[in-house]
Amino acid sequence: MKQIIGKFKYTIIILLAVVMIYIFSTQYANIVMVIEDKYNSRQELVENNIIQTVNYIDDAYKIAEKQLNKEMKEYSEEMIEKYQKDQDVMAWDLDELQRSFDGYDIYIINKDLKIIRTTYAEDLGLDFSEFGNFATILENRMNENIFEVDRFDLSTQAGEIKKYSYMPSPDHEYLFELSVSIEGRYPSFDSLNIFKDATNLTEKYDVVKNISFYSVELLDYGVAELRNTERPFLNPDVPDFKEELARQAVINNTVQKSTDTLDGIEYIYRFFPALISNQTNEQGWNSYVVGITYNNEIMQDEINKHKGMFIINILLIGILFTSFIIIVIYILREFEYQANHDSLTELSNRKYFVGEFNKLKGRVDADHSKIGIIFIDIDKFKEINDIYGHDIGDQVLKNIATRIKNNLKDKDLKARMGGDEFLLGLVGLNSKEKIVKVTNRLINELKVPLKIDGKEIIVSVSAGMSIYPDDSDVLEELIINADTAMYKAKKENQDLENQNPGSEKRY
Repeated sequence: MKQIIGKFKYTIIILLAVVMIYIFSTQYANIVMVIEDKYNSRQELVENNIIQTVNYIDDAYKIAEKQLNKEMKEYSEEMIEKYQKDQDVMAWDLDELQRSFDGYDIYIINKDLKIIRTTYAEDLGLDFSEFGNFATILENRMNENIFEVDRFDLSTQAGEIKKYSYMPSPDHEYLFELSVSIEGRYPSFDSLNIFKDATNLTEKYDVVKNISFYSVELLDYGVAELRNTERPFLNPDVPDFKEELARQAVINNTVQKSTDTLDGIEYIYRFFPALISNQTNEQGWNSYVVGITYNNEIMQDEINKHKGMFIINILLIGILFTSFIIIVIYILREFEYQANHDSLTELSNRKYFVGEFNKLKGRVDADHSKIGIIFIDIDKFKEINDIYGHDIGDQVLKNIATRIKNNLKDKDLKARMGGDEFLLGLVGLNSKEKIVKVTNRLINELKVPLKIDGKEIIVSVSAGMSIYPDDSDVLEELIINADTAMYKAKKENQDLENQNPGSEKRY
């Protein structure tokens, strides 16, 4: 397990980093999903609120319509009776007739589809022949012999919710129209204001940019926007893409969506049918669509805020994780170094020497070079400890180790075997002579007196040598051979010193 961790430690670190990034990315994705769900819920809430308000108003109007439809038919029949008695409509007293009709406005439309008489002065002279499909509807009603009544509708000129009925004269020369204002007839309906609700929702939710209402004709699906603050209250000047969204909402009876960017801000448009009219179940000519514009930047700003926080967190975690990994790697390397090196001299130990030697063998065999195994022992090291103390003795070992490192190549192997013994592996040399030459130079450097704490200490060493692969291809045998040669040199040096004090030492 230790070997596996040591071999794949960097892979494990990278995998941990990937896992952390994945966890944070997943959390960020979940946050984005929560934000999107929040704004989708707001959209759904706004749209349901508008639909409920429209349906509530429509239901209230339908209840009122039952009574109004009955009255309008009775009053229309009275106008037909009056026409049968007096066909000079220009001489009729419409004000008196209006008083008997409980406040209904009266319109008399001629065959040219122009209002020639009315109790609503602003509409006098209004030419319906310019109203496209509605003109066709009026022509059909002019030529039929039936009473027809429309659903409540927004008056283009008055900006009021009105109800209209139509009945042709028996000779089809005129079309008698009645209208009644829902707010005027039922003051309590004034509180049922869809525009007010739309304004409240727009002010309540910053994501809602605008709520608009559109009227869509039944025949060719002409689109006009409903307004309650300026004329015309039914505005046909609708942007093309909004017109198409409203039209398709009615044709398909489904929500229509689109996006657009204005001044760098992305807007989402959702148009959905509110009241759909058709020829089979509604007498009115129009359907209604709600168009809501959402400011998508509101949601994106919140997402970007969390994105920025996510990036900052990733950077902070990255810095902390990197710092942690650096510390861990440092500690691991320190442990590994301490496990493979002598704590006093910082030279490698025997275990590390063996491992590195086995790695070198392949390269040496390939280039046909040799490895010189040198075993070194400090002569009379015990006397140094006895005379100067163990602290000085330790300093002697450290100084010897430093000289060994300074006088050999980085690729040469250098180890402390324990006590005062050192093991070296000289590489990159292709002959015994060169190995001997390097060894001699090193021994000469080691013989230079040491100066420690103001004391000059003379050190002598003994060395033995064996050569790979000449002497053996097994490291243990090479070490034994070098050790044996070292002890032989040490004995010869002692004998020589005893015979000739101060003579040159051998190795």
